Amino acid sequence: MIKNILVAALVTISFSFAQAQYVEDAFRFSNSTINGTARILGMGGAQTALGADLSSISGNPAGLGFYRSNDYSVSPTLRFNNLENNVFGKLNSNNHANFNVGNYGFVLTQMNQDYTGREVSNGWVSFHFGLSNNRTNSYKENSYFSGVNNQSTFSSYLAASANEYYGARDIPHTININKTIYDIAWNGFMIDLNDSLNKYIPINYLNNPTQMQSSKIGGYEDQVNISFGANYSNKLYLGASIGLGSIEYSKQSTFKESNINNPTHQVSEIKLKESLFVSGSSLNFKLGAIYRPIDLIRFGLSLQTPNYYTFNRDYIIDLSSVINGVTQSFTPLEYMFDYKLATPMRINYGTALFFGKTALISVDLEQLNYSAMRLDAVSGNEDFGPDNNSKIQNTFQQNTYNLRLGAETKLDAITLRAGYAHYGDAYKSSAIDQSKKSITAGLGYRTGDAYVDFAFVQTSYESAFYPYYAANLDNPVVNSSNTIKSFTVTIGSRF
Repeated sequence: MIKNILVAALVTISFSFAQAQYVEDAFRFSNSTINGTARILGMGGAQTALGADLSSISGNPAGLGFYRSNDYSVSPTLRFNNLENNVFGKLNSNNHANFNVGNYGFVLTQMNQDYTGREVSNGWVSFHFGLSNNRTNSYKENSYFSGVNNQSTFSSYLAASANEYYGARDIPHTININKTIYDIAWNGFMIDLNDSLNKYIPINYLNNPTQMQSSKIGGYEDQVNISFGANYSNKLYLGASIGLGSIEYSKQSTFKESNINNPTHQVSEIKLKESLFVSGSSLNFKLGAIYRPIDLIRFGLSLQTPNYYTFNRDYIIDLSSVINGVTQSFTPLEYMFDYKLATPMRINYGTALFFGKTALISVDLEQLNYSAMRLDAVSGNEDFGPDNNSKIQNTFQQNTYNLRLGAETKLDAITLRAGYAHYGDAYKSSAIDQSKKSITAGLGYRTGDAYVDFAFVQTSYESAFYPYYAANLDNPVVNSSNTIKSFTVTIGSRF
């Protein structure tokens, strides 16, 4: 089974970045952006040295120690995604909107008292319990591009990939239609076989074909966090949490090469449809501390273990052609596989400066080692992990840094917020900078025990992928610009 899985990955290498390689899956599920309540989002996600916010449950649980009452809130989010694909000298724009509940939860506080009934100020001042559900990733995205390719053909890619797969082995002359995608390509007259060279060769094109790809991505990752916090002498704040995650990811993609002028077999179109479904669960642990030597300044530190995932993966590939106006269909190939992933450990350092009770500045620095991601097969296939993990080490940097900055100022019952976040490029080498940048703004209103916060976050980044890739082939490159705008409102009460 594992051999067939890797064949499917090879056949579609970089054809669809959500499907092609387990290495890319590992990075996708290890990567996250700023999340939490509207207050923290409005401050660029800089919260490691702050506290008394429901985001502390999933961020730095030591922040729970700053609570002096109970708290609950809910944070719905409206998200707009604009993706521009540039390929073949043509720009294709894609827009998508979705709604989700980004964060909800509660904190329960126990203030300790002395024998007179007064709250203590030395020793263990308070203990706290927090429970929240946090959306750490939203994968929803629509993508489309089309244009005339004067560099290469999909047939040339299929032939090159088939020859790479067979290598020094003899290419079978008796074709089993249901064995591999190369058999389907042969039976659908998408590639030819040169008997004298014992190699597959592409069919001949008398023109430059039109190529298009459309894809629809769906899914999310939610994490339930159970946290405990404590306040010692109003100087040292400690916390720990358990994170239980659930993830769903899906992608349906269609690649079509049309307007083919092939006089030999009368092929006019080649189409590849792919469907990927991934579901899984995860577990992580987090420890945190915040130290407040004086009221002016706080220092924060949080350590999160790797997220330990178990995935179920179902991949379906359907290749067909049109000959003399008639579609040549074949039985789709399906590959099901279970595997494990360990994401990088996350280390967050934070500093916050407080100017009385009217303003503050918060700075976070997060350190990750993406080259430490590890893949392993649940069913015990020894050949799955080593090869993929070697690719991970060769692809990703040992140290990637994420910087988050935030500020807040209070004007009576109104609070104004602003922030910035920069998530570093994790790849060792890339033709483009794939770091993510976010600008944020927020507004808060307090009245009695109730509060309402608003946040706007705009995240932008560049990326690139190959619709298909084979060695010694002039592969087309799709350059993408992605802009995500989100609006979040948090409604809550302290009691």
